[in-house]
Formats: sequence, C-alpha cells, structure tokens
Amino acid sequence: MTDHAPPPLDPARNALFLDFDGTFVDFAPEPDAIVVRPGGRELLKTVARRLGGALALVTGRRIENLDGHLGAVGLPTAGLHGQQSRMAAGEAIELRPTSPQMEEARRRIADAIRPGDPIAVEDKGGALVLHYRRAPGEAPRARAIGARAVAGLADLHAQSGHDIVEVRQRGIGKAEAVRRFSEQPPFAGRIPVFVGDDTTDEDGFRAAAELGGFGVKIGPGETAARYRLADVSALHAWLAASACG
Repeated sequence: MTDHAPPPLDPARNALFLDFDGTFVDFAPEPDAIVVRPGGRELLKTVARRLGGALALVTGRRIENLDGHLGAVGLPTAGLHGQQSRMAAGEAIELRPTSPQMEEARRRIADAIRPGDPIAVEDKGGALVLHYRRAPGEAPRARAIGARAVAGLADLHAQSGHDIVEVRQRGIGKAEAVRRFSEQPPFAGRIPVFVGDDTTDEDGFRAAAELGGFGVKIGPGETAARYRLADVSALHAWLAASACG
C-alpha cells in the first residue's frame, strides 16, 4: 500500500466499484441528511458511459434509499453490503434471505437502547446499525451493545465503522458483491477498481486485488488498498479527470 493517488481509469480495461457514504458523498449527522454534490449524478453517468457501463455502486444503504438520493442514474448497485443487488434501473431487486437470528439481535438491541438514547438505531431489515456520530463518547457502549447483540448467534457479526457499529450476516460483504458483478457483463474481463473509505470496504479492496485490480482508500487510516485519495473532493476530481481522459 502507498499513499499515492491512483492512475486515471482506463476506459477500455477498468471496472469501477464505488462506495457511497464517506466516498462519493460527505458524511452528515443523520444518514438521510447527506447531500449529493452539484453535478454528482451527471458525473456518475459520464464515468459509467466512458467505462462502457462498468460502474457499480456498492453500499451499506438499501438500494431503495440510495435511489431516493441519486434518482434515476440507472447504475448496477449492490445494497446492504451485497445482500441486495440490481443490475439496472427498473429491474427487480434481488435479495438474499435474511437469517432468522437477526430478529433476536433486533430484540437485544431494543432492550439495550433507552428512550432518548444518544445512540440511534437504524433498522435496514437485513442489517442493524448503531449510530453515535452525535455522541462520540458513546463509542465503547455502542461496540458493547453490538457485541452482545450477536453473542452466540453464529450467522451474525458486528463490525465497527465511521461512528457506527453494524450488525449483519456473515458471508455477505462487499467482496462478494465485487466478485458477483465481475462475472457478468459489462464487468467481466475488466480489471476491478474498488473505492471506499471505511473498514467495511477493506474486503472490497482485497477482492479487487485478488481479481488483478486494486483498491483506493478515501481518507486516512491503515488499509489494504494500494492507493489513497484525501477526501470526497479528491475523488470527484479523480473521477472528472478519468471521465475527460
């Protein structure tokens, strides 16, 4: 891994897999308070056209939620870290089954969170997220609640990220999403580039490398990615340069 910026995307050879929060858009105090930068939607569509359609969004958000922020960009998308997938706008969203153990984790979290709690719970159906961005001092407690929520539940695990703890299923992750997309046109036969900012993106970086490509880390921190960009602004500049190539 280096701190060097990545080379421009090769329109004939690369496929791009792009995280959303903290990568394409800046974080906000609440998940639905994020703002897509002016021209952001058109930038995605322009890069996708230049790559022959080989651009996919790979996010922890539900696809339905992402659509509400991006509108009809029509890109292949994996939601809930790959539990959901859709190849094109208008197609049905494919959903992998949710473990029944998620209901027990949901009950345990509900028992631990009191009215007016500084930790907010986001229930995505196939995943449960504890948010403490407004109360960073609650990080140890959020991690403890997440650990208790999955204790003894073999299907589930808790993973920390940027001001969150997420409870989700084992065997579902961004690496699997990259591999599944890479088996299908227009991604098949291309060199994958995975861009993300968080611990939940590290398996995506590794999957891209295993498939002959590389990862790009947004922001600071230890990472398996080969390249790094400083922030969301730097990503947009890199995408614009690649689009203009």
